[in-house]
Amino acid sequence: MLPTKVAIVSKTNGVTFDELSHVATALTMQVSRDFTPIWGTTATVTAYAHPNQVPPGCWPIFVVAKLPPGEGGFHWTKHKQPYAEVEAGDTWSLSASHELIEMLVDPSGSRLVAGPELVVQGNQIVENPEKQVEYLVEACDPCESADCSYLVEGVVVSDFFTPHYHDPVASPGTSYSFTGKLTHPRQVLKDGYISWSDPANGHLMQIQYFGQPKLVDLSAASASGSQSLREFVHTKAQGWPSLSKVPASHSVMKLRATRREAIQQAARERSKAYER
Repeated sequence: MLPTKVAIVSKTNGVTFDELSHVATALTMQVSRDFTPIWGTTATVTAYAHPNQVPPGCWPIFVVAKLPPGEGGFHWTKHKQPYAEVEAGDTWSLSASHELIEMLVDPSGSRLVAGPELVVQGNQIVENPEKQVEYLVEACDPCESADCSYLVEGVVVSDFFTPHYHDPVASPGTSYSFTGKLTHPRQVLKDGYISWSDPANGHLMQIQYFGQPKLVDLSAASASGSQSLREFVHTKAQGWPSLSKVPASHSVMKLRATRREAIQQAARERSKAYER
């Protein structure tokens, strides 16, 4: 299988080309080391200094200064090729990793898989085995929180679920996400969400776990025309936490700072050795 070629380009002066290159290297490593053995899809990620430099056939991820609500994430070109937009911030790499993985898992943005309906009972998310629905395959959304993120080469990247996430039932010893934070099929962790189509009325439903889990009716949606189901979901993203702006007090940010200092210290020591 030919590897997918992905381009990262900044449309804001707030992100330097050196930073783009560093993140591109980390994302290529994440794909080859962590993602491909699980999903079987390969990709290379390359940084470009200007959108006009992106070669034909690449799927671009654009880093922009500001994204209005509902305009981020996955998009289609007029030829229905995927691209993504992520907002600049101290952890824009987490957003870029999220969108990269979801594009690789489902370039159409509308892949559906059957499973039992989820309902909210009190503060718990439970399954209703009496009803089958069709889940939108969004590999990072249920575990998109910074609490599930991890570091590659000192770069914050996203956790993602495995194909077993949509298994009919849980099985002992089965991995449901790369980090292991997801422990059973169709689990939604805090600051995550899951979306599905209800065959009974054609509505796109969603359980959002921002604070307390709640069921939201996103209304009727279709993947016809120029909008995929995933694009439709993103238009409903109002007031959600920004993956590009994880607070410095978060544990992954403290770990990143420690790793960066260690790398810089090693570089200083190496430089001194060369001067001897």
